[in-house]
Amino acid sequence: MTESNNDIEIAESFDYIIIGAGTAGLVVANRLTTDPHVSALVLEAGADRLDDPKITTPGLLTLTYDDPQYDWSFDTVPQDQLYGKSVSHSRGKVVGGSSAINALALIYPPKSSIDAWEQLGNDGWNWDAMAPYYRKFHTFNPPSKETAEALGTAYIDQEIQGKSGPIQSSFPEFHGPLGKAWPQTFKNLDFPLTSDPLSSGGQATGGFSYLSTVDPHTWERSHAGSAYYTPIKDRPNLCLLTETQVQKIILEKDSAAGVVAKGVSFLDHGGMSRTKMAKREVIVCAGAIHSPQLLELSGIGSAHILRSHGIDLFFDNPYVGENFQDHPMTGMSFEVIDGLPTIDMIRDPQVIQGATEAYQTSRQGPLTAAFHSVASLPVVEFLTEEGQAELGKLLDQYVQLPFTTPAADPPSLSTQYTILHSLLKSPSEGSIIIGMGASQMHFDRALQKDIHAITEPENYVSFLVALAQPFSRGSVHTTSASISDAPEIDPRYLSHPLDIEILARHMQYIPKIAATEPLASLLKSGGRRLPDGIDLESLDSAKEHCKRNIITNNHPCGTCAMMPLEDGGVVDSRLRVHGVKGLRVVDASVFPMIPRGNIQSSVYAVAEKASDLIMEDWQGHSSPAA
Repeated sequence: MTESNNDIEIAESFDYIIIGAGTAGLVVANRLTTDPHVSALVLEAGADRLDDPKITTPGLLTLTYDDPQYDWSFDTVPQDQLYGKSVSHSRGKVVGGSSAINALALIYPPKSSIDAWEQLGNDGWNWDAMAPYYRKFHTFNPPSKETAEALGTAYIDQEIQGKSGPIQSSFPEFHGPLGKAWPQTFKNLDFPLTSDPLSSGGQATGGFSYLSTVDPHTWERSHAGSAYYTPIKDRPNLCLLTETQVQKIILEKDSAAGVVAKGVSFLDHGGMSRTKMAKREVIVCAGAIHSPQLLELSGIGSAHILRSHGIDLFFDNPYVGENFQDHPMTGMSFEVIDGLPTIDMIRDPQVIQGATEAYQTSRQGPLTAAFHSVASLPVVEFLTEEGQAELGKLLDQYVQLPFTTPAADPPSLSTQYTILHSLLKSPSEGSIIIGMGASQMHFDRALQKDIHAITEPENYVSFLVALAQPFSRGSVHTTSASISDAPEIDPRYLSHPLDIEILARHMQYIPKIAATEPLASLLKSGGRRLPDGIDLESLDSAKEHCKRNIITNNHPCGTCAMMPLEDGGVVDSRLRVHGVKGLRVVDASVFPMIPRGNIQSSVYAVAEKASDLIMEDWQGHSSPAA
């Protein structure tokens, strides 16, 4: 009954209806249905591609980008600060969601990122309370002795890693000179990793090799679909329908209870309109782009926006779809020395054929691995006494200026900025994430597949620079009364002046990293750099580079923020939608502030905690009759 089969006869009502079989939705479905007396229906717009090599094979991850069979491939509106560039966002459109197509990075946020959530009015959402959930979702697989030495993984405290979670984490056993050189280069720059990122007190700045969501027993991607759904798909109390587009949540006004979520209406894989009812709750897990759109289409959001599209208003909340945050990213590529292997070599058919055969026959070679080198740094320029004075001037200059539209200016924004100022001033906090990938990248391009295209004849290594704690805030809103029309996504990248000040200074530090051993010896002296003609000598030229070469790190969040309603929230600290009974949101949209680093680990942790909250709230209750 739990197979993703749309032709079976299913019940008219379920205890829970979960919208989205992605990273969060499948965690919630798994945990709630451990109780055999509870039923759950999961509705997923994408297809079941659990056995697709483009998903299972770590080294093929870029093949899913911009392909409508796997990727929603959203585009932002033209960005004012980027000379009108529209930025492409890849979001998973398959069972497993974005965890099935992402870059497999398992990077944990610092304590300060999660403690900030509690500071915004969310009791119980701090690092100490969340740390068990960051361990619960995964199982750590230690590397071989050779890999541990090569990649410098001695920082791992095995006692605090996950030991029995569904997601498998590992280090790649296939690694080259570049990956080996990365940790030592940052030690030589006096930025060694300060602690295990999963430790409760560690802020984890410095350069290190990070874990990947790859199962070392099969060397296949470990994602929400394969890890949380596949093992329990035969539960009789769980039903997953794929290629099913939810149109709206069915809301009713009750004179005693107020607005109540009763069920959902959706189009099945054959285009037939159907309705299913929820006896307990509807749980929205559609992601930071679709979740706010779905709330608006259902009648929850800004009265002005909803009425402009002819949508009946059930609860007026102007903060639905606001508070959008992301990690904007730029970077550059360096030509490597002759003979150094990089991913660019797959332009040769014989190379890709050999890599494919090695993977298919013995699960070895480059297709078993993804990027695994990262660093978190403060602005180096601000570490000196003179730099601290300059930082103080910048904060004083920009602290009072309004950088958001009136609708996007929640009362909590001043508190968010106070937190960000404090983090920026701390030398132990990273304001940037620097990644390294052994291939060429083209940051001036829009589509994800074009960014990663191998169009230049040389072999390269790329340095990616992502703003870890942005000040800019954007929005996501429906553009019509139909889910078939893509929402308007406006991240307003670099709209806050501090973002470009920070990002440009970090970009200027990249040549210093490239000139430091042992990385320096792996880059061709006088070799080509991409983009051609890149100029980072002055701060103004570095700012210009950033404005013309911004892409996304694909970490959208914040659009259904967890905060008190009066502070600009959409859900409360138990993830219940303000003003509506029987409705929750569980995904990255509830993050009130974006955590530093890749958000995959935080989505899993939030979903694990949300599952406990839901079960606590219904403990001792029997489901009402259908």
